[in-house]
Amino acid sequence: MQSKITLLALSLFSLLGFSQDKSYDLLKDKTETDILYDRVFNLSKANTLDAKHISTTTFNQVYHEIQRADYLQAFPAYEVIKEEAKLGFATKQIPLSVLITDFETINTTALENGDVFVNGANLYDVKPAATQVFQKHSLNLMASLVAKASTSTFILKDDFIFNRSNRTISTIALKTQNSDWKIIPFNQAFQMDLGANGKQTIEYRITFTNGTSIEQSFEIEKVENRTTSANRNSSTSFVPNVVSDITATIAYQGSGETAPYFGQGEYELFLDTTNGVLDKPIFLVDGFDPGDTRDTSTIYTSLNYGAGQNLATDLRAQGFDIVILNFPVYTRTNTTTVVDGGVDFIQRNAMILVELINQINAQKVGTEQNVIIGPSMGGLISRYALRYMELNSLTPDTRLYISFDSPHLGANVPIGFQHLFNYMAYGPLGNVQVQPVVDGLIKSPAARQMLIDHFEGHLQSGSVFEFNTASDSLLPTGAPNFRNAFQNELNTMGFPTTTRNVSISNGAGNGTSNYTPDFEVMNHTINVTTTQRAIINLRFTPAANQTNQVSRFRGQTFLIVFWATIFESLANSKAPTFTDGLDTAPGGRFDLSGFEAGLGADPLLTEFFDNLNADYFCFIPAWSSMAISSTNNLYAPITSSSVTPFVASSIPIVNENHVTLNAQNLAFALNEILNPVLATPQNAALNSIWIKNPIDDSVEINSSYTIENATISITDVFGKSILTRTNQNIYGSLEIPVSLSKGVYLLTLESNGERITKKLIKS
Repeated sequence: MQSKITLLALSLFSLLGFSQDKSYDLLKDKTETDILYDRVFNLSKANTLDAKHISTTTFNQVYHEIQRADYLQAFPAYEVIKEEAKLGFATKQIPLSVLITDFETINTTALENGDVFVNGANLYDVKPAATQVFQKHSLNLMASLVAKASTSTFILKDDFIFNRSNRTISTIALKTQNSDWKIIPFNQAFQMDLGANGKQTIEYRITFTNGTSIEQSFEIEKVENRTTSANRNSSTSFVPNVVSDITATIAYQGSGETAPYFGQGEYELFLDTTNGVLDKPIFLVDGFDPGDTRDTSTIYTSLNYGAGQNLATDLRAQGFDIVILNFPVYTRTNTTTVVDGGVDFIQRNAMILVELINQINAQKVGTEQNVIIGPSMGGLISRYALRYMELNSLTPDTRLYISFDSPHLGANVPIGFQHLFNYMAYGPLGNVQVQPVVDGLIKSPAARQMLIDHFEGHLQSGSVFEFNTASDSLLPTGAPNFRNAFQNELNTMGFPTTTRNVSISNGAGNGTSNYTPDFEVMNHTINVTTTQRAIINLRFTPAANQTNQVSRFRGQTFLIVFWATIFESLANSKAPTFTDGLDTAPGGRFDLSGFEAGLGADPLLTEFFDNLNADYFCFIPAWSSMAISSTNNLYAPITSSSVTPFVASSIPIVNENHVTLNAQNLAFALNEILNPVLATPQNAALNSIWIKNPIDDSVEINSSYTIENATISITDVFGKSILTRTNQNIYGSLEIPVSLSKGVYLLTLESNGERITKKLIKS
């Protein structure tokens, strides 16, 4: 019985070492390598790793674990690896790194026979005469520190050859496309053809001074080089169908920055297909995009709808020119600082748009005013830029601003997800594959500015991952120094006053929720190894004035007859008194498959996503996309009495995925763009008109007024005329027979010099 108790205690403290490695302190002098792998959570399985086809993520995870398992702390912190990867982007080189090391794990037999035991101070110790206490392992790895690259220039610096072994490297060679071995220089850039675009396997051979060698491989994805033209100015002619760089002429200094900086973007001009003259510009401004996953071409195709149709292409056929503005990852001028433009400060990106508007206005022909469409965060960038120009005596020359599911009152990522992913990334697990998602989706400047509830507002003092548990710290709160300052600035500036401001929402206007408050998103156990497991519990935020546990992570070890929890972290949340929680509010949905796609094929993460009970959450509350100021209840239906700055809107009755085009909002956008003189008719009779939808074999027009001598026309969404009737009289209602195919059409009614357009749906 005594031996079982000893083993139980020993196993418990073994797993405690994952989060508190002091329990292994007495073993330091007993090891040969000074690296005891038991001190960290075994995500990479470095002791059984197949060293072929090593990915950047795998190399980074192995390095991060070995670095933390090292008693001597002789390896630089993992952040040094991350910075070298950024430097590679700045210098347009592929940085390589080598890890040669021996390390040890505690032998299972030494635990079972008591050669390794826990002393009275709850520290591991070794019996004086014990032998074969540790099992020795060796690693010989090389990999690229960037997962994707468009360049063929590599570099391997001495500082990134990490060797904690008695093996001395003589040469390192790479196998070329011709199957020749090319010895690579150290500390000098060299060329290596990666071949075609896509994932490539690079074979390498490390030869040691003792004559031995190993042949292994790593993976890197070859991507197409995104070429751009040089920075232009207002005196340079625009070049269509070429991606061009643009730099703001107004600098911005964000929170935590020591100086103001000029933002850098890229744009592409797609001229109309009628006269090919830049005379009717429509700006499409990209939104929140960590890591710049969308280039100008991808942004263009994001306007696809139906069967092979595209809104931008439709508009070009109507004589409009499409100007797409993207915010790429770039290197700040005269520095090696890498900026992720897609999640940079909203104000700095707005200054890029200001510059682009100025340049387009200086180049365009004729007197046609601009149209600006801002999807998602692009709507905030557009709003800020337009209002900034008005307040600073700059002329936006813009007639229409379309906000497309933009977070005017803030966005949401469930606080439970924020806690869990931040804990997995920066807690005891140290999962490097999750870190970029946390850095971009949650910790970036734009995320800190927009998220209504942000994990940094809940952290315990001095901790980067543990949450406060006091009840007064559970209500939604933004990122300190970011969220309130940004929202207050937006509120003070207001909306553009010289433009027609309209909104498209993807959130239901009738109060339909996304799931229900306190919905159980996950209750699942992931078996990491036969003796290690993680139990994950996730819930959406609760109903009004209620408190619940939104996230809990438990790491457990098997102790002969039961599982014991050896580290744990949790987060609680409370909803305000005036509204149910954020996560299930009516709003544009975040498709959780987007999370999974960004995290790659890690088995632990794949199992996580396979066992979610929810497919989405509320990302942009409908209340926020409509900037409702008459209530703070996110679940209140949006009606004619709701106070909003938008003069017109398209709001569905079901919640849709964020920035989704559909028949309703497509017709709304086309109506606003193609009929600029519509604005808001002063004619009460026109304002009263409503159409019975969907239509059958006739169109029924209804009005509270008598309308005489009206002209009625029906077109398809491309402007093709279907029907025209003149001298029509409406006495309460009018029915017009018409045969239409399934689709969306526009009906325009003109009377007394004014006109109004309504949508027709044939189902």
